[in-house]
Amino acid sequence: MGLQLGVLQLSKSNEMLVKEKLVQWFVSKSQMENIDTTLNYFESGYIDSFDVLMLIEFCESSFNVVLNEIHFEDRRFSSIDGLVDILNDLQVQ
Repeated sequence: MGLQLGVLQLSKSNEMLVKEKLVQWFVSKSQMENIDTTLNYFESGYIDSFDVLMLIEFCESSFNVVLNEIHFEDRRFSSIDGLVDILNDLQVQ
């Protein structure tokens, strides 16, 4: 049971690091200091269609994952919080 708790704590810690890196990336692209991680980043204007390609490359290189069409079609892909969930799922696999 202690091992499971340790994995859970590591996962939560990793999740916070992933979220922090993503927020920093969005701040650098949008020039906004306050990023709402629950908002749809397309609709809110944080990034445009060209930036999506850069976001994908950033995620794949920073978190050592491969994103594909299944992830892009996932409703979670449109917000930072959702993207954190997707990346966390991929890193656990």
